[in-house]
Amino acid sequence: MLKRVDSRCLRRPLALWDEAGLRAAERHWAQRLPEHALMDRAGAAVAALLRARWPHARRVLLLCGPGNNGGDGLCAAAWLSRQPHPPRLQLALVGCGEAAQWDGPRRSPDWRWALRQARAAGLLPRHWLDLDPARWLAGHDVVVDALLGLGLREAPRGEVEQAILALAGFPEVLAVDLPSGLAGASGSAPGAVVQARVTVAMLGLQPGHAGGPRAAACGQTWLDDLQADPAAAGALPAATWGDSDSALAALPPLAQAAHKGVRGDLLVFGGAPGMDGALWLAARAGLALGAGRVYAAAFDPRAPAVDPQYPELMLRHPDELLRQARASSDPRACLVFGPGAGDSQQALDCLRELLALPQSLVVDADGLNLLAAQPRDGAAWQALRGRAQPAWLTPHPSEAARLLRIDTAAVQADRLRAARGLAELSGSHVVLKGAGTCIACRDGRLWVNSAGNGLLATAGTGDVLSGALGACLARSGGSVDAARAAVWLHAAAADLALREGAALRAGTLADWMLRAGRAAACAAD
Repeated sequence: MLKRVDSRCLRRPLALWDEAGLRAAERHWAQRLPEHALMDRAGAAVAALLRARWPHARRVLLLCGPGNNGGDGLCAAAWLSRQPHPPRLQLALVGCGEAAQWDGPRRSPDWRWALRQARAAGLLPRHWLDLDPARWLAGHDVVVDALLGLGLREAPRGEVEQAILALAGFPEVLAVDLPSGLAGASGSAPGAVVQARVTVAMLGLQPGHAGGPRAAACGQTWLDDLQADPAAAGALPAATWGDSDSALAALPPLAQAAHKGVRGDLLVFGGAPGMDGALWLAARAGLALGAGRVYAAAFDPRAPAVDPQYPELMLRHPDELLRQARASSDPRACLVFGPGAGDSQQALDCLRELLALPQSLVVDADGLNLLAAQPRDGAAWQALRGRAQPAWLTPHPSEAARLLRIDTAAVQADRLRAARGLAELSGSHVVLKGAGTCIACRDGRLWVNSAGNGLLATAGTGDVLSGALGACLARSGGSVDAARAAVWLHAAAADLALREGAALRAGTLADWMLRAGRAAACAAD
């Protein structure tokens, strides 16, 4: 059954499958269902979504490639032709060779069956090279992109690349499985990629639907599992597309008799000379997100002794706050190190001490840069890997690249792999920020966050996340799901601001996070 699954509609977690899992599911169900059933169901799903999304389309062009994705497109054309008052359909075969080869053994049995279905419906497929792309596109209301499906290995070439480039700027594209040129495993695109208005995923979702540098090419995302759930076939998800409900449910409700001591202390270290603002952003976010008491220590000796805008913040000298952290017996306390911390010896010594403490620990910003500069077999990395309670590392792609000692492009090319690799290397939980923030746990669990947009791409928003993350960990006693809640709220705040047409900056972000949480709670009632 078709259902919309993009971030605005995602209330429950959804599995994300890798290519191997989906291929195994295809084989499993192909052996148990009538011949060609999966392709027939896929074609029906494409046809149903096209008529629902574009009910008044009069001319539809279907671009079909040589694999089973192209077969889905051929089958969709047959389904469309059988509907009452069908649109005028044009079929173009791309990268399939000459017409004499279409029925040959190079095409799969499903593809050849779908071609027969299209011909039996009275459709006459054309070779892409026989067409004038500009003239054809100008005469159509909708284009179905059924060029490439699972398993993209390299940039599209030849006729397929030409067809993708010809679609550039065409507004109404329905992509089958994935926009052609988008890597399902990573949401990256090694070459030309189709920009779809709507994408319909078949069987299951892939990580590229949920996040990655080019995931926005999917447009509005829909899923039809074709009544052939991969989990029922024994496949294991590669990751989970995180939702709002389960994440927010992990934040404990505030009891009527609660007091500040049961909400957890948050101790924030950072603020080198000229970078005090990063420390204040993190600490103030911790206050807003519900930590019982928030302490902040700046490495800038000229930092003020009180925050006049937020006098409830308790400001300390770093050495004093370190002593307090060492003496603390509060199991709920959380430490945050890094916002604006700089690269001084004092900051490094402080980080080393914090790594040795048992409390929850968030390492962000300059804390990550300090770690990246240390030898992998040195004391800091050994302490990081040896923590009984894993630390939380919150890098953006460039910081992750420095920690992994690769380039940023390699991180972005496969964000899930990078997050998982950093979690394994550091023995920590990792929040890899960016389009589709990835959360990788030390035990191997992976989530892709379902919210967020480019409004977060301004200075200081990462500092807000570190403080919010610390507060949610303190409130929950270190719960992984509560940490997911902080990540979701951070991104959902940007989505809410975008919907309301509002400006967003780091200084107002915590307030938007609270508004997004209230909106989600009201929607759940």
